Amino acid sequence: MSWSERLQHWLRGLLGGDAGNRRIPERLDYVAPVEEAALVPISTGRASMAQPSIAFRRNAVFAAFNTAVPVSDRHGLAGRKKELARLIDAVVKQRKHALVYGARGSGKTSLARVFGDLADEAGCVALYGSASEGTDIDGLFRPFLDELPLQRGIGGTIPADRAMGVQQIANLFVQGVTQRTLLIVDEFDRVTTERTRHEVASLLKLLTDMHSAVQIVLVGIAGNVDGLLAAHPSLRRHLFAQPVAPIERDELAGLLRLCAQQAGLAFEEDALQTIVSAAIGSPYHARVFGMHAALSAEAAGRERIALADAQKGLAEALAEWSDLTPEICAVFERALGQAGSLRGMIALAGVLAAHAPVLTFERMTAAGVDLFGDELGGPAAVDRTIGLIAPALSEDGMPGELQFADSLSPQFLVLMANGAALRSRDAAPVARDTLDARELLQGVGL
Repeated sequence: MSWSERLQHWLRGLLGGDAGNRRIPERLDYVAPVEEAALVPISTGRASMAQPSIAFRRNAVFAAFNTAVPVSDRHGLAGRKKELARLIDAVVKQRKHALVYGARGSGKTSLARVFGDLADEAGCVALYGSASEGTDIDGLFRPFLDELPLQRGIGGTIPADRAMGVQQIANLFVQGVTQRTLLIVDEFDRVTTERTRHEVASLLKLLTDMHSAVQIVLVGIAGNVDGLLAAHPSLRRHLFAQPVAPIERDELAGLLRLCAQQAGLAFEEDALQTIVSAAIGSPYHARVFGMHAALSAEAAGRERIALADAQKGLAEALAEWSDLTPEICAVFERALGQAGSLRGMIALAGVLAAHAPVLTFERMTAAGVDLFGDELGGPAAVDRTIGLIAPALSEDGMPGELQFADSLSPQFLVLMANGAALRSRDAAPVARDTLDARELLQGVGL
């Protein structure tokens, strides 16, 4: 059985059965993109004077594939109906606090915002805030006070010259808030001090015990609940945890089709599947890759996004990312250049991190042995692999849990391992080891 066949077999086992319509893609073939001049624009039957301006068409692409802000319209939230329903049941109906966690780009913030809108419709007041590094319990919740529905005059009792503690905040929420309120705290993973996390856990329990009208929804990057919150054991009775997993292939494809339609374009199927595979379940990456592919088609005056546009879009997205994160890109290039037979293990680290941001020695070893056997995937290989990419990793969570310092980078690492880096802007000839890796990593995008 070839490496690529073993990879397909392992991924099917990971996902529990036959591939079907799951996240196992077709092979990614990174061939040199066709020159734009060779791609003939598809005639639309309209006179050139009737064509929208270039600026208008490009603006339509940017608007349709917008990656700068979270989705706020429930109709633009792809593949999250189940998560929305579970949050409504747990938070709005059962009155639990909640954790929403997953990888960056998985759509956590979009899910939380759409959930907040639905909670508003159900009669709750949903307020949004964002944590900052080094903040304490007072700094985490004081920004909400100006918008809280407080009893008249209660605001004058809030100390302005000193920080509030857990008990003061709990008393304020219980005694002063006049309407049921949801406080949605995004980027909670930026709260790194153990004391603040412990105080948040204490606050959640106090609010539950005191039958407060205020509930708290924490949103952050993590691979598990403990990665976000060192909670009291008894707190778990009052807490609902909602993981935000990678989106299934068909849902991601539907999102891309919708974006293209809004821009007045359409994907050819092979182009669509190439982008779906490269995104590894991330709606953010799908939008980024899709936007660059759409811009390629738009620049050529075509209304259909072809495979060559998708390939060029991946290269452009990778080049754009490398411009923003040159140090991490250099780490990946160096690691892949030195990896030799461990190139597949490096790519595997990207795949695993794209599914759940936390990497552990045990997780890497189990997947590596399943996929490559003891020699190329066992403990010694994992040690070497982690050593090669170590400058791009951090250990900010639980002991022994590693994360990519740039949490958007795993998909780009897999692209580079697949050979896409060779086609960015000033493309170099394709080397033999890249061709081997290409064969090895077919189907890597879950």
